[in-house]
Amino acid sequence: MKPLGFISNQITSALIDLSSIVWFPTPKFDSPSLFTKLLDEDGGEFSILPEGQEIIGVNQEYAYPLVLTTNIRTKEGEINITDLIPLGETVIIRKVESEIPFKVVFKPRFYYSLYKPIIDGSRFVNPRGRDCIAFLYDFSGEVKRFGNYVWEFSNGKGYLIANYASDVKHGIFSERGKALNAIYERSFEKTINYWKSIDVRDVRAFNYLYKTSIYAMLGSIYAPSGGVIAAPTTSLPEVEGGKRNWDYRFAWVRDSSIIAEALLEAGYVVEARRIINFLLSLINFSSKPFYYPLYTIEGTIPPPERQLRWLSGYKDSKPVRIGNGASSQIQLDIEGFFISTLYKYIKITNDQVFLKDVFSKVKYIGDWIAENWSLKDSGIWEDRGSPQHYTHSKIMMWIALDRIGKLASLIGYGDIWSKERERLRNWILTNCVRNNYFIRYCGDTDDVDSSILSAPLYGFIEVNDDIFINTLTKIENDLRTDVFVKRYKTDFMGEAKHPFLLTTVWLARVYIRMGKIEKALEILDKISKVSGKLHLVGEHIDVEKEEFTGNFPQIFVHAQLVIAIKELNDKLTDKNII
Repeated sequence: MKPLGFISNQITSALIDLSSIVWFPTPKFDSPSLFTKLLDEDGGEFSILPEGQEIIGVNQEYAYPLVLTTNIRTKEGEINITDLIPLGETVIIRKVESEIPFKVVFKPRFYYSLYKPIIDGSRFVNPRGRDCIAFLYDFSGEVKRFGNYVWEFSNGKGYLIANYASDVKHGIFSERGKALNAIYERSFEKTINYWKSIDVRDVRAFNYLYKTSIYAMLGSIYAPSGGVIAAPTTSLPEVEGGKRNWDYRFAWVRDSSIIAEALLEAGYVVEARRIINFLLSLINFSSKPFYYPLYTIEGTIPPPERQLRWLSGYKDSKPVRIGNGASSQIQLDIEGFFISTLYKYIKITNDQVFLKDVFSKVKYIGDWIAENWSLKDSGIWEDRGSPQHYTHSKIMMWIALDRIGKLASLIGYGDIWSKERERLRNWILTNCVRNNYFIRYCGDTDDVDSSILSAPLYGFIEVNDDIFINTLTKIENDLRTDVFVKRYKTDFMGEAKHPFLLTTVWLARVYIRMGKIEKALEILDKISKVSGKLHLVGEHIDVEKEEFTGNFPQIFVHAQLVIAIKELNDKLTDKNII
């Protein structure tokens, strides 16, 4: 997959392919898209292209966080575009400064391109609803319209606006809209000033990748609730033409916890606590603490998985799905990720008042795991085959019991989970180790799983322990491609073709802890190279094409990159290398 630009206002987001907006769900991250060209060539777009001239070069960069600039060069002159989604609005603003004439295609399609709009001048209305989107402009040059969806602009400068309203009575052309007189130039400048005010400290090694990763995390937070999406897209395929196409526009407990942990490491304590509070609000006392592995960004029950059969898919990768069937699974690792992040928050802030306020929920997690750790589950990779006793899940349940015991001690509550925690640890070492390495799950298998790379990172085992050294060697021999690692060999859908970047970054962190700095540098350098000038990273990597695959950008990969780069820089500083 070629690099795409990502812009967000922490309510919704858009993806930009060169100068074309090809993905725009609205009014929220998880809403139906209005521009869907990303998943179908006729899915609708908002594009800006030179009129009748060959493009000889395109350059993109983030001038400010989540504000994308695009420079298009032709023999006759240049077009400069700055794209953002203003804070608090379901609007895209595109500032254009052009030396040459250019063409705009503004072609919305409602509900993932299923419905063509009713056209009312510059307003496009959903024929199956009351929502609408308008194309507006404030431009210094001449403008002509051709047909329903194409405008031609002379050279000049100004603003092009996509303005969405959930009801025609709310839109810019309504009486209310006319009376309130929206000033988009002001909104544009103040949004830039807001993002400019976010100060990310420089690091010596991989500075741009580090900063962009933080901005990607911040851009994935749904501001009204504190929920955080795993990725802003659906159904970008793990393998082009394949069926591994999933909707990631939900708040996974696991991903959210990993992202909050990285924000804590980077010093964004307030933002991390918002995510932690969101997750705490989801805990129930009638069953498994996190009853679902994922929730909507508003914290509600996730919708069922469906297929959008009218879309051709990204490069003919079908099916296109919305919703995610993993919501029906049992996943036992997620409480461990959450408690680990909560523990880190308390260690950093020493906020014992907060801990006492939420301890009834923390205690319930410990009690439930102590009673239910013997269950089977679908694991971190959400395998849709038969549930197993996944080693990684058991390890993360142990992590939860370990951290809960420590949190209890901080506020004078006894560690009542120590005996069950020891039973669980002994069970893991007895049933999940074969030939002196960790196997993927307790059962009839000799396979290894790269999720076990997280075991020393979360404190279950030391990196120099013989069992882990043997596990690492097995992973390197069986799952490594170039410097990257796959999750596993096969699953319910067959071969795992491409390496997975989350576990690859875990591998880099393991190497840092082992003092194998050159190996860690090699991994991070190759990821940085493939990420290009925008420094955005996907879920998988096609090693031969040197391209990312899967949903994009993948936020928990960015989260782990932040931690890995910070640990690397700390190590290099200690060794006086930088």
